[in-house]
Amino acid sequence: MGRFLDALGTVFSKFQIGIGGPQLKNNSGVLEARNAADSAYATISAALAKIYGNDFILNAGAAESGADWVYKLSRPSSGMTHDLQVIFPSADPTAGQVLNVVTFASNIVTLGWVSAASTAACESVDTTSIAFGSTSPVSMFTLPANAVVNLVRVTIDTAFNGAPSLSIGISGTTSKYLSSTAVDLTAAAGTVWEVAPGVAPDVSSESIIATYSAGSASAGAARVEVFYDVPV
Repeated sequence: MGRFLDALGTVFSKFQIGIGGPQLKNNSGVLEARNAADSAYATISAALAKIYGNDFILNAGAAESGADWVYKLSRPSSGMTHDLQVIFPSADPTAGQVLNVVTFASNIVTLGWVSAASTAACESVDTTSIAFGSTSPVSMFTLPANAVVNLVRVTIDTAFNGAPSLSIGISGTTSKYLSSTAVDLTAAAGTVWEVAPGVAPDVSSESIIATYSAGSASAGAARVEVFYDVPV
């Protein structure tokens, strides 16, 4: 039968539990659980772990050695107004599903698996700014293959002076999606011009450009939004 002493501490840097058992070790003020040979970290099992800090780090040893990358889970260091509990789903996911908030009540977030929406079914929008001193052509974005341009919107933020013009399209067909006659850049600030091109999709991607002519304009600013999607 073992004997317990009223020990308050030890002058040694580690304490071994049982013959061939794990060790509790002091490493520069950090408590470590090590195996009997002190050659690797030992497993700790507990009913509940309470972390008094903002971070939970996986593969922490790699951060010290620089041998690999770590994964860190963190809570906000400030700004929280109440406790939060997150409950993960009990069911297994299927391919393509994502985590989603099923319910939120009494500061408890319950997560569940839902099918991810197809990005092909979502409408996207690209926004490009045009100013009186912009150099033409203005590169906008790459339109994906088989994409349909649903709408081109030009919003006048600051009215242009002079006689500027603007068209939206591609090299060689500069008015494919918006003709220069469909928008007046000298309109008052807040004016919105919208055009539905009705152009069949191209099987290849396209580099969309804005062809702009200043027409002696010394003032003016506008935003060009192109709304498009790739039909499923």
